[in-house]
Amino acid sequence: MIYLLKKRILIFGLCPMVLFAITCVVQAGSNDTNNNRPNIILILADDLGYADLGVHGSPDIKSPRIDSLAKNGIRFTDGYVTSSQCGPSRAGLITGRYQNRFGFESNEQAHIPGIPVTEPIISERLRGAGYATGMMGKWGVANYHEGHPQQRGFDTTFWNHNGNRLFHDVPTRHNPGIMVRHGNDKKDVLTEYSTDAFTREAVKFITANKAKPFFLYLPYVTPHLPREARPQDLARFSHVPDLRRRTTLAMMANLDDNIGWILDTLKAHDLTKNTLIFFISDNGGADVIHDPANDNASFNHPLQGNKSTMFEGGIRVPFIVQWPAKFPAGTVYKAPVISLDIVATSLAAAGINKPKKPMPEGVNLIPYLTGVNEGSPHEALYWRFNFPSLQPKHHSWAVRKGDWKLMKYKPWAKSKLFNLAEDIGEKHDLAEHNPAKVQQLNKMWHQWDAKNIAPGIEGVR
Repeated sequence: MIYLLKKRILIFGLCPMVLFAITCVVQAGSNDTNNNRPNIILILADDLGYADLGVHGSPDIKSPRIDSLAKNGIRFTDGYVTSSQCGPSRAGLITGRYQNRFGFESNEQAHIPGIPVTEPIISERLRGAGYATGMMGKWGVANYHEGHPQQRGFDTTFWNHNGNRLFHDVPTRHNPGIMVRHGNDKKDVLTEYSTDAFTREAVKFITANKAKPFFLYLPYVTPHLPREARPQDLARFSHVPDLRRRTTLAMMANLDDNIGWILDTLKAHDLTKNTLIFFISDNGGADVIHDPANDNASFNHPLQGNKSTMFEGGIRVPFIVQWPAKFPAGTVYKAPVISLDIVATSLAAAGINKPKKPMPEGVNLIPYLTGVNEGSPHEALYWRFNFPSLQPKHHSWAVRKGDWKLMKYKPWAKSKLFNLAEDIGEKHDLAEHNPAKVQQLNKMWHQWDAKNIAPGIEGVR
C-alpha cells in the first residue's frame, strides 16, 4: 500500500515532507491492524458468467452490493479457477492445491473419492489456528460421512451435497426436495428459497462469533440450474421479454441482496474494516444455448467458451477481494491469479506462516496487492480436464504463461496458441507461426502434469 501511495502522491507532485507524513500514518495504521487477525469470508457463486456483474460491464444485471466489493477492494481482470466444472473447481479452491494431484478431476469424483481426508482444507487449517469456522450452502466435494463438512473442520454447518436446488416444492430433474444437514447430521427439508436460507444461517454464525476471528465459507447455488426465481424478484425484471434471461436476472438480484445482508451484518457489528472477503465463481457461465437443459442463460462476453471447456469462458471468472484494513480500494489488478491463491492468502492473513504438509500451491497475494511485490504472482497456470474419465477422446488441457495460452482442446486435435493480451476472445490461433512458443508451453505443461495422478473412479475409494 505504501508503494502505491508513493506512486500516486509523486504523480500529483506532493513534496517529500508531505509524503513522509502520509507514509508514517499508513505505517501506523498497518501496525494497528497487524495485531488483529482478520475475519475471512469466502463467497462462491455457481456458474456465474464473466460478464454477469455490473462491475464487469453487464447492461442488465443489477449487482450493486457485489459491485461494492470491487469499489471498496480489488477486482481481478484475469482471475481463474482450477477447473471448468463445479466439483473439481471447489476441491482446488478449498485445498489450495491442484485437484489433479489427488485424483479429483471432474464431477464424476464429487461423490467418491471426493477430497481425500489426507488433503487438509482451509477450514481445518484455520480452525487449528483458533478460528471459528462455518459453512452454509452447496458442498459438492465428498458425499461420504468422513468427507462431510462437519468432519472437515467446520464448527457450524447448514448444507446439502448436490446443492443445485432453489425451491423445495418445484419438482425438476435436479430437485426432488431440498434436503439440508446440520452439524449433527440432522436432516431438514427447506421450505424457503435456498439462497435466503443459507444467508440467514450465515448471519447467525457471524453474529454468534463477532467477538473472535471467524472463517465463513458461503457457496451459493445461484445462478446454477434449475432456473428458479422468487416471484417478487421476477417482477423486478418484467420488462425483459426472454423468460430465460429474466429468470437469471432475478436470481442474480436475489443473490446480490443476500450478499448485501452479509455486508450489512458486518457493518452492524463493526467488522467491515478487518474482514477479508473473497467473491468468486466456481467456473464460467453455462451459456450453452444449443442445449437448454444445461443453459442457465449467463453471458461470458468477451470470452469464448463456457463451463466444461478449456476456453477462457470456462475457467476465467469474476474474482474480487476486499479487506479495507489492508488493501487499497477501487483497484483493478491485471496479472493472472487463480483460486488456489485464496488459501495461501488467507493463511498468511491469519498468521499461519508454516502450513502443514501438503503445502498449498497458491501464492500469498498480500505483498502483490499492497505494492510490496511488483511482479506477477505466477510464472504459469495449468489445467487438466480428463472428463469423462473413461473417454480419453474428450480430454483437454491448457497452460498460460504471461499473455500466452496453449490449449489442447481434444487429444486428437492440434494445439491452439493464443495471445490473450491481443485476443481475449481466442479467435486467432497463432500456433503455426510460433512453433518455439508451442514447444516451450507444451514442455512446461507435461512437466507439471507428471506430478498429477489418474482420476479416481466412481465407487472406488
